[in-house]
Amino acid sequence: MYAKKIEGAPHSSLGESPMFFNDTLYWIDINSGTLHSMYKNTFSSVKLDEIITFIAPHNDGIIYSTRNSINFYNTEKAYKNALFKMDFQKNVRFNDGKCDHSGRLFAGTMDINEKNPIGKLYKFEKEPENILENVTISNGMAWSMDGSTMYYIDSPTRKIRVFNYDNINGEIISEGQSIDVSASPGVPDGMTIDSEDNIYVAFFGGSHVLKLNKSGKILLEIELDAENVSCCTFGGDDFRTLFITTAFNGRNGGGIYMFNNDVPGIKPDIFKF
Repeated sequence: MYAKKIEGAPHSSLGESPMFFNDTLYWIDINSGTLHSMYKNTFSSVKLDEIITFIAPHNDGIIYSTRNSINFYNTEKAYKNALFKMDFQKNVRFNDGKCDHSGRLFAGTMDINEKNPIGKLYKFEKEPENILENVTISNGMAWSMDGSTMYYIDSPTRKIRVFNYDNINGEIISEGQSIDVSASPGVPDGMTIDSEDNIYVAFFGGSHVLKLNKSGKILLEIELDAENVSCCTFGGDDFRTLFITTAFNGRNGGGIYMFNNDVPGIKPDIFKF
């Protein structure tokens, strides 16, 4: 099965963090600090900062991260303000982030040199709270429909960690058996989940997205003509369209793709804290 490139969409050097919210597809170019959007067939772009690493929905706009801060951007009135400012060492930055079903933001950091486990995963409510340590490249997150399972990727491990999760209190209860995806080309990057609790994982360097059930069985391979596949999310009128971001590697990539799926995904969780 093949994903189709969306013609006319703005190119990204490092496309990431797609989300479909208020009938609009948003995604970012990390390296240029640019927020892209597509409403129906109209594209627009706005530069928010020197670097943006992820976005998440807010009722009045979006939440976005820079290298070391979490911020709010009002998409209608075009104003910004900082919510959290972190004190990271020089070679650490935010990478991926997502909200759980109760609206708590989880955001992870990475070693900019992609070598050492000096990153962490944080939870943001009133104050930042360190949830996981010894992370090299904190990446994709997803929660099961009932909120009892949290999936998490530290890319170089080439595994998807599986946690028993308390969605009421926003706490990891225990860790289960990880899903090993090391046999697949590339490294696992961003991910999303559908309404049947299947997860969809983008593989950077692997030219594909894999659909896996909760036991880790591969149900579908979605191929792209871009090598560096970074993240995916569901959207469209019926949430059966899988939107996929890519990064440019000097030969291919940098566009955004779409795939018509047989199972609808779930809407993104909105930041509430």
